[in-house]
Amino acid sequence: MALDISRFAKAFFEEAREHIASLETLLIAVNIRAPDPEALNAIFRAVHSVKGGAAAFGHRDLAAFTHDFESILDRIRKQLLPLTKPMVDLFLKAGDALGEHIDALSAERPPDLTTMARLRESLLTVALAPPATAGADALAAPRYQIKLRLERSQFSASSLDGLTEDIAGLGQVTALEVAIIDERTSLCSFGLDAELEVDELRESLEFLAPANAIDITEGHTPDAILADDPDGDFGFFAPIDAPAPPSSAPSVEASDVDIHLSTLADATSIRVNVVKVDQLINLIGELVIAEAMVAEAVKEVATTQNSLLGTALAQLARNTRDLQEAVLAIRMMPISFVFSRLPRLTRDLADRLGKEVELEMLGEDTELDKSVIEKIADPLTHLVRNALDHGIESPLERVRQGKPRNGYLVVRAAHHSGSIVISVTDDGAGLNRQKILAKAEELGLSPSDAVDTWDDSEVWRLIFTPGFSTAATITDISGRGVGMDVVWQNVHALGGKIDVQSRSGEGTTMTIRLPLTLAILDGMSIKVGGETYILPLSHIAHSVQPAASDIKTVNSAKVVLVRDEYIPVTSLATLFNLPTTDNTTGILVILEIDNMRAALEVDELLGQLQVVLKSLEANYRRVEGVSSATILSDGRVAFILDVAYLVSIAHSAMSGKTSRAR
Repeated sequence: MALDISRFAKAFFEEAREHIASLETLLIAVNIRAPDPEALNAIFRAVHSVKGGAAAFGHRDLAAFTHDFESILDRIRKQLLPLTKPMVDLFLKAGDALGEHIDALSAERPPDLTTMARLRESLLTVALAPPATAGADALAAPRYQIKLRLERSQFSASSLDGLTEDIAGLGQVTALEVAIIDERTSLCSFGLDAELEVDELRESLEFLAPANAIDITEGHTPDAILADDPDGDFGFFAPIDAPAPPSSAPSVEASDVDIHLSTLADATSIRVNVVKVDQLINLIGELVIAEAMVAEAVKEVATTQNSLLGTALAQLARNTRDLQEAVLAIRMMPISFVFSRLPRLTRDLADRLGKEVELEMLGEDTELDKSVIEKIADPLTHLVRNALDHGIESPLERVRQGKPRNGYLVVRAAHHSGSIVISVTDDGAGLNRQKILAKAEELGLSPSDAVDTWDDSEVWRLIFTPGFSTAATITDISGRGVGMDVVWQNVHALGGKIDVQSRSGEGTTMTIRLPLTLAILDGMSIKVGGETYILPLSHIAHSVQPAASDIKTVNSAKVVLVRDEYIPVTSLATLFNLPTTDNTTGILVILEIDNMRAALEVDELLGQLQVVLKSLEANYRRVEGVSSATILSDGRVAFILDVAYLVSIAHSAMSGKTSRAR
């Protein structure tokens, strides 16, 4: 009975993407001057694994492409071809084409065969044309110059391997070149120093091509061996009938499929659709809420009449919390999934900008929620691009300033106080305060008579304004003032914050602080106007009960004096049209975000708790001042407040602060 392997297709696509990502990482890290043999073997294995799976699942174009790709890599690892930077560039493009092909197949749409065919020809021509041997021996012309006209359906990189190996005993092969004549025919040309006579040599080569497709010339090496020929026959080949290329993919050893299937059988992990994980997390969230409701409902009975029931409820609460943490851990992924794209980005962009940059990545094993990883990729990419384009100087400028030619870029990730902190540091020119302020004044973002009193953190915050850019010209890399705005918007949408530190001539560090997960939140429950709300605990500095004399009105805005600093006050009762109380004797919660503070009037602090987040937009609609919702232990819905919005409107109410409210 035949094995139906179509049900493994999704696993193949996922594994292929992992191999392609590994290929890119290895190619970028390889030392071109002295490549590590194990690194070359790993590069070969990555392509070989994709080839085996492609052939097993009947993806013939993909199998054919990877077949030629791996054959070239095999020649390199056997030291039959020297590795060069143009080769690495070509291999990276080939890896990109593989990824796009895999994406197209998994989405059940036609792949781009034209690009793949063009790259396949490049693999057979550029990468397979080694330079002539250097030294005195290279100056002497080989005894024979041989040209073979081969059918494209039979010719590939592997057959070139066979050619080199099979005639190695006949003599020394030099100046090997390949040209594509038409869609059916290729021309292979090389020099050969051999002790054989012409007839003996021709007989030895007839196993590769028909007798009328072999041309042997003695005593010279023609220039431009593979130059274009208008007739397509290079002046000596008689027309030969070539059969249509067979539709079958290159042969694949049985071990290719065996290894692939045995890997699935022996794996120590399983692949689960993320939708199923999300469903599990939602169910655990509902279980946590239900457990809290049960505990609240029987709390009095459990504590006064039945100690055994109280003990059982406490055990249930512990087990539920452990179960929730275990399920949430399933969604935790190392940030290396985001970091892995940075070496390629840095390499390509540095080449385009003419800069020399060394990238160091620290904390790649730091874990955070998959949903956070998906949304932090774009902001992190923009920060790295900004550092390369605006931060790090050109090699000439760095030498002129007494710096090393190579710029230094460090990307770090670490856990800190229940959050993840990601920083991007460069040793470039740093931010130019006067240039930023001049641009801000030009765009009408800052009053010219007040900027002298701004500290650096306020000035640096201007670079995140939509449309703000200090670039002199607009390029496809920068200049439109979009990238840093994307960083700001995405980070704050995740409930995070960003901080900028810069010193002129020394460099800049941009730090992002994010929650580890978007599924649960540590918060403080408060009561205002008879309603219960939740404030994120990470944005609460402290709370105060001010004296009436500490509350003032400045330019129609209420402020409070706290620790020798006047802080704007905002009223939740006014914002949500709730019953008001005597706020002069109430409690103020000091909120802090992005080095900005505001005081929120509340009636009562109810206590700390951990809540399961529910999307308000998905179940109702967007509400200003509210980021999401949760269900309390008594079954009531409570809003989780948007601290960034509350602080912003508090500062906006103060005259002259509007442009700085962000």
